[in-house]
Amino acid sequence: MREYVEFRVGEEFAPKLFADNEGKRLGDTVRKVELVTNDPRFRRIGELQRETRAITGQSFFYGWILHHQYTKQEIASAKIFHFKITTAFEPAGEECGTKYNESAACPKCRAGAPQLTPLYLPEKRIPKSKDVSRTIAGEIVVSRRVKELFARHGITGAQLNSVRYSQKSSAESSDWFQLVLTHTDAEVVAPTRTGIDPFDEDEKGEFRCPNGDTIGLNLLSEVSIKASTKPEVDIIGTHQFFSYRTGLLRPKRQILISPRLYQLLEAEKIKGYKVEVAHLK
Repeated sequence: MREYVEFRVGEEFAPKLFADNEGKRLGDTVRKVELVTNDPRFRRIGELQRETRAITGQSFFYGWILHHQYTKQEIASAKIFHFKITTAFEPAGEECGTKYNESAACPKCRAGAPQLTPLYLPEKRIPKSKDVSRTIAGEIVVSRRVKELFARHGITGAQLNSVRYSQKSSAESSDWFQLVLTHTDAEVVAPTRTGIDPFDEDEKGEFRCPNGDTIGLNLLSEVSIKASTKPEVDIIGTHQFFSYRTGLLRPKRQILISPRLYQLLEAEKIKGYKVEVAHLK
């Protein structure tokens, strides 16, 4: 497995670590740079971030994305996969009339409020080129192709509920469905790492719920789950949440899928997701 991070580095400060021909310039002020995590310069990025903020009040890097690249053999031998939805869209269901029971959420981090109503979304805002996408609030929408695949192969661990376009009508979509996880007991365990960024594991616990419901702002590693908490189904959610609650944004579970489901999604050329290898401990 090759682990690397894609950074958005301020062009003003990039020469402190990178040669002029390294990375790709995105306009005049930002450079995209990819660096494997075992590169000797990797930790230096974290040091420069702290130094630049202390001296100038600005950031050495402004954004980052963690990537894991696998060999064919690593994919073929995986026992479980981390399912990552690659497309997010607005509006959130809550903006369109979808209701949640906030009183049942964690009182500390406000994660886990159950959805009380159908998912209401305007059809024109659902990405038509993707079979899987999610709203900014984490509500997962899948195409009829996915629903038919699930039915045809008896996929377990989720139910697919019709999306409704308006509160004013009881009409249900025949093309788009909300994927709702029915098994969410997978316990995230070490060596899974979480934190604010690759150089800040949130030692102060700013984004860690004292009740253990939300365990971090971002994933900083592959996902590992306790094997005994994995049910014999094709798609499952983690017991713990990630991110934080603010406005319409809600903490989200990580999703894991079986090798069987991954192979079916690939064979059917389902669009809108990628996978990483996950681990059973």
